[in-house]
Amino acid sequence: MSTEFQDIKSHITNLIQMNEEVFNLALGHFTLKHIKKGDYLVTEGTIAKHIAYIRKGLFRTFYLKDGNEVNTCFCMENSMTTSHESFVNKKASTEYIQALEDATIISLSHESLLSLYKSNSEWVELSRLLTEVECARLTERIKALSFETAKEKYLHLLTTQPKIIQRVSIQHIASYIGVSRETLSRVRSQISQLQ
Repeated sequence: MSTEFQDIKSHITNLIQMNEEVFNLALGHFTLKHIKKGDYLVTEGTIAKHIAYIRKGLFRTFYLKDGNEVNTCFCMENSMTTSHESFVNKKASTEYIQALEDATIISLSHESLLSLYKSNSEWVELSRLLTEVECARLTERIKALSFETAKEKYLHLLTTQPKIIQRVSIQHIASYIGVSRETLSRVRSQISQLQ
């Protein structure tokens, strides 16, 4: 097995005990791709045909609302990304997924995933676990947007995903926590005064 696929193997085996032979039989379904900063994995109106494991780089998911970009997720190394609703239901995406840095991904098509489901139940179990992880992330995001102040949302991001703060522009972070850039600047200033 090439070194490119060791990362995704580690990611999968951290989630589920998968037989090495079962994983190796799936290697032909994986595609290694290089994505340039600014390029898109998914755009609004297209169908997400692949799920991607991020080997290197950082992506953001966003919607357009009244011409404004609203960031909903940041995904970096050792995580998976796709437009889930589009990928699962084979319907046009309402969101964009864009590379914020040059990136390397390992992608798996919807058809290949269905083929793996038929080949071994371990892939079905992995899909269930990934779905649970995404549901938990969405639940946490909804709670944060509904109940936390701007300061609490920023502190939560700072605590749980400090690398995002270091790698993402203030404009994108402000959009993600649902405040103006100016409000976020004030929040950051208040926090730095406390430290």
